[in-house]
Amino acid sequence: MFKLSTGFKTGLRALTILARKGSKTPTPISEMTGELDLSDKYLEQLLMALRRAGLVRSMRGTNGGFLLAREATKITVLDIFTALQGPLAFCDCESKVCGDCVRPEIWDALELSMSSSLATITLYHLASRDPVHVMAHSVVLPDSPVWQDGAGI
Repeated sequence: MFKLSTGFKTGLRALTILARKGSKTPTPISEMTGELDLSDKYLEQLLMALRRAGLVRSMRGTNGGFLLAREATKITVLDIFTALQGPLAFCDCESKVCGDCVRPEIWDALELSMSSSLATITLYHLASRDPVHVMAHSVVLPDSPVWQDGAGI
């Protein structure tokens, strides 16, 4: 089963808090940990990874804390995923010619499809209370009528 890490899900929640607070005033870790019911150390580790990825910035001092490094509309779920879980990959082979992988082109297409979908969802979408509409995506295989009509994967 493909699972999202606890760190990724927690990072999304923390970033959502920052997005809702706005980009003017830093939010202290202690304020976020109270809302997320986490330890300061754990959240700080996640926020440091997000800072290294250029998604948040930190400010020191009595009025310090964290804020988004850019607008929520410019931060994608793919950016967050990559920062906290690494690149989206179903196969960790160094070479695309691998005896362990069955049909690597299908896994490549699935990775591309998922990456493209995650790149269209922004932090703004996650933080917003606006309704969203979800449409299903599918992989079209060669024996399907869509493939035979020229669509492909």
